[in-house]
Amino acid sequence: MKFLQRSTGFIAIELIATIVVVIIFLFSICRGVLVEENVAIRAAETQGYSNAKVIDHAWFFVRLRGCDSHDAARFTIQATNPVGKDIECYVCTGWIFKGATIRTQ
Repeated sequence: MKFLQRSTGFIAIELIATIVVVIIFLFSICRGVLVEENVAIRAAETQGYSNAKVIDHAWFFVRLRGCDSHDAARFTIQATNPVGKDIECYVCTGWIFKGATIRTQ
């Protein structure tokens, strides 16, 4: 009888550990959902772009979509660059402490 109680305790600990690992994994790949669009618009305006408008928000595997491994989200924006041309570019941004990077095509 003690053997069953003991093994049941190990199963519960393994289950809790597995759930924690899954939650951490999901949070690490989905944290870009929490980044707001105004971060991308402010970054574009700071660099001299005007009429910035977000047309896409990607947050899943942004590293494979042209951003850095520390970025959480990639926004595709349409804006007017400082010389007056209408362009489409990416704004890669982190979640809390990382700033934004504008990447042109």
